[in-house]
Amino acid sequence: MRICMVGTGRMAVSHSRALASLPDVELHTVINPRLEHADAFRAEHGYARGATSLGAALDDGAFDAVVVTTPNALHAAQTMTALRAGKHVLCEIPLALSLAETVEIGRLAQKHDLRVMVCHTERFEAGRTELRRRVAAGAFHPLQVTARFHMLRRGEIRTEQAHHGWVDSVLWHHGCHTVDGVMDILGPHRARDLCAHLGPAWPSLDAPLDVTLQWRAVSPITGDDALVQVSLSHNAHWGQHDYFVIGLEDTLLADHGVLRNHEGVIAERADGPNRVQLQDAEFVAAVREGRAPAVDVEAVLPTMRILQAAWDVWLTDNGVDKST
Repeated sequence: MRICMVGTGRMAVSHSRALASLPDVELHTVINPRLEHADAFRAEHGYARGATSLGAALDDGAFDAVVVTTPNALHAAQTMTALRAGKHVLCEIPLALSLAETVEIGRLAQKHDLRVMVCHTERFEAGRTELRRRVAAGAFHPLQVTARFHMLRRGEIRTEQAHHGWVDSVLWHHGCHTVDGVMDILGPHRARDLCAHLGPAWPSLDAPLDVTLQWRAVSPITGDDALVQVSLSHNAHWGQHDYFVIGLEDTLLADHGVLRNHEGVIAERADGPNRVQLQDAEFVAAVREGRAPAVDVEAVLPTMRILQAAWDVWLTDNGVDKST
């Protein structure tokens, strides 16, 4: 399988290393608007050629799949461009910045019989995998889930290790990760009584940096309820990202891939492939086998519905016309 990498940032590096470790995968084309950056990345990671745009790369088209690692606002358009050109897509989160775009991507993938996988990489962590298994097996019945994603992220990141020239939406980016985490842990459910509170717009962004979400998760199979609370912040001086789950049988904390209870660690990553390698291997296998990947468009729709509902609240509260 031949790969086209769109972007040359930190996630492009992670995907390049993961894909290069898989058998019969060729790193074919890498894209950056500045050709010198594309060429430098090509030389470092072993790509065959560099290009300055997805359109230019598709003119050649000698690859099978596109990996989208660009800024969030570009994800949907680049994914749809690739699908219309007959390419499978592995896209970093969020797949889109609206529910409508997500639905359209799903329609295009189905129309052209192509695979789209969304990089909810945390689904491939050992702790989350074990927690999901316990819930699915009926061995653990959640009563409450409190999920947090807190960090200090008010502006551009520029360090010796990384340059991040835009600010991710706390709702659509880290909210996407965190709400999907709840969906993954609890399994299929109806989100009832959604309550969304979004803070005031940060002056330079015209978007909130603090969000809280609450809903009742109702199992369509058993009718059981679980109460869900999600706290998101780009104003936090103390970073936190975890899932605290109170259940009938135990109380569990999933924190950066480790699952523990009051007695100690239950599951953690062992030696072997990391979560990006596991995720990218799943995408490659799904393409080769002609099946839906583990995290396809259908799998992310419940999360996107909640994010869209929350965003609509903020738009309404701030007098923004939702039709524009």
